[in-house]
Amino acid sequence: MTDPARFTLVALLVQAALGVAGWFGAAAGPWPVRFGARPLASVAVGVGVGAAAAALMRWLLARQPAWMEALRRTVDDQLVPTVGRLGPGQIVLVSVAAGIGEELCFRGWLQPLVGPVVASLAFGAAHVAGVRTLALGVWATIMGGVLGALVGPTGGIGASMTAHTCSAMLAFQYLRRRAAGEAGGRVGW
Repeated sequence: MTDPARFTLVALLVQAALGVAGWFGAAAGPWPVRFGARPLASVAVGVGVGAAAAALMRWLLARQPAWMEALRRTVDDQLVPTVGRLGPGQIVLVSVAAGIGEELCFRGWLQPLVGPVVASLAFGAAHVAGVRTLALGVWATIMGGVLGALVGPTGGIGASMTAHTCSAMLAFQYLRRRAAGEAGGRVGW
């Protein structure tokens, strides 16, 4: 098990590096990073899509369809023991950092450069840490496609940043509740 403070620090450093790479990568090209044509609408769309994505994942994990077995094992064996130990403040920090850093890199820089399909594949690959997490990479690739699809209609990455942050926050809280339940405790938010 990874110490929650160490996990948080590493996550923040990785997300900062992705954000800086995305910002400067986009600045070097002809595609300026834009939050969105209508910022409040972008945030509203992002909250809705993020909540829907987290709800879908939770629903799928609860129904346990056979094709989700590999992802369920990844959640149980890798994510619950690690991410499930984060406190509420750590969940917020890591979620916001992921929403900003990863979206600047993958939607703000890579997507205009290589297109949404390749950017989504790269996003999925970034979530793979070995064979045991391939299923998470597949889910992340699908989510990368969803997040990438928000950029055009909203005029920027604000909706994808917000959706990413919301879905991560809800998913991490779900993992935290799972970890507390397995330890016989209750966890609030």
